[in-house]
Amino acid sequence: MPSTTADERRVGEATIDILSDDALSTIFLHCKDVFSSDLSWWQPLVHVCRRWRHVIFASPLHLNLTLVCTARTPARESLDIWPPIPIVLHFTSYERRGHNENIIAAMERPDRITDIRLMNLTIHNFQELTRTMAMESPFPALTYLQLRGFGMPENGWNDSFVLRDVFLGGSAPSLRTFILDGISFPALSKLLLTTTQLVTLQLSSVPTLRNMSLRVVVTCLAALPNLKYLSIIHFYKFPDPDQSPLSTRAVLPSLTSFYFHGVSGSLEDLATRIDAPMLRTLSLTLGGLIHIPQLLRFTSHAEKLKLPIRAIFVFEIWRFLLKFLPSDGFEFATRDHKSFGQFMTMVSLCSALTPLLSHVERLDFHCGQFSPLKQEFVDPMPWLALFRPFTAVRSLYVSKKVWPRVGPVLQALTGESASEAFPELRTLFLEEPSEEARKSIETLVGMRGITIQPCTASDFVDESQSPSLSWHRW
Repeated sequence: MPSTTADERRVGEATIDILSDDALSTIFLHCKDVFSSDLSWWQPLVHVCRRWRHVIFASPLHLNLTLVCTARTPARESLDIWPPIPIVLHFTSYERRGHNENIIAAMERPDRITDIRLMNLTIHNFQELTRTMAMESPFPALTYLQLRGFGMPENGWNDSFVLRDVFLGGSAPSLRTFILDGISFPALSKLLLTTTQLVTLQLSSVPTLRNMSLRVVVTCLAALPNLKYLSIIHFYKFPDPDQSPLSTRAVLPSLTSFYFHGVSGSLEDLATRIDAPMLRTLSLTLGGLIHIPQLLRFTSHAEKLKLPIRAIFVFEIWRFLLKFLPSDGFEFATRDHKSFGQFMTMVSLCSALTPLLSHVERLDFHCGQFSPLKQEFVDPMPWLALFRPFTAVRSLYVSKKVWPRVGPVLQALTGESASEAFPELRTLFLEEPSEEARKSIETLVGMRGITIQPCTASDFVDESQSPSLSWHRW
């Protein structure tokens, strides 16, 4: 019987129903990867049909199924309608008030909770959410914990932002990421000694550190053999009533990234007591007086940190950055409420880093976005002190925005000071150099036989950026 026109139109047509369960599962796995930032990606799919729901719920681990509970989730009514898959708690104080009970209801299933993120907590929210009976029981499946207080009072941290000793039942054996920001936790050391699986630890302005001795801090770090990422923001020296030296240095065998923001004294204390042979990323932000002889020993024992052959200075709004190459992620920065304070701290830092800087053959000066240099950078003497440690520099790159400050300094280098700064300098690269800029340093060029070469903005921007290392709040 000849086919009809309608039959011809259906030739080659097929519906998704012809796919096997394995094929559907593969498609859903791809969906998980595509929508990885949305942990609830699977919920619309289970409402399509019974078969899809069956395939998805048959592979909860393979598809990494997770129930996300926020302040708007009616947890007490809705959690029981789903299979017993892992629960994630996300809360921020920006949510509408009066919904804390939804998070508290979800906490009543501690055996299923794998991820807790309580952000920008007000005192009211903090006390309601962390001092419930549920948060004082063990969370055996918890792998991610982030707690962040909101704001800093003028006279210090509010005493109400304090976790009790019974928080999480005093242990977190499955925890892999722990971020504590602006919250005191007297039992912090006891908890850390139970987190042997920890991979990421960030302690930001945690008042408890002011009372933890250096010995206790080092003991806690030594108990974390899997720790890869360590970030500490701490503006005080570690108290150490027991001045007896530790018998052995603590080795952090897995540590690859170390971020520190604070005073050099506490950094030096840590560098004196720990070794991190696998360290690849070192980002340090310091203020005030700089005294870091042990830090140089610490970096020399990090086999993955290469001696710098290029250094990049970047002037930014909130910090003055010094980045080293070829190691990716090796940088220092200084912060101060005044830009000139940042500059002078960097001068002190560079003096302390002379053994490292003496290997640098190329030096760049770059001005970050929205950070023009101010008129206070006019005295050539501090600049000369900044230049002095760079005894091996052969190529000097100066961007157009920085030249109005560096140019007059180079112009002032005459007589003995001319040979004191950059004694090996051979080529000066200027971004779009004007004839005026060339003439302004004719004396130095003539005395030293330096060649002036033009360059472009791309010579500064691409490699001077380090977004992964900027001080952040995870």
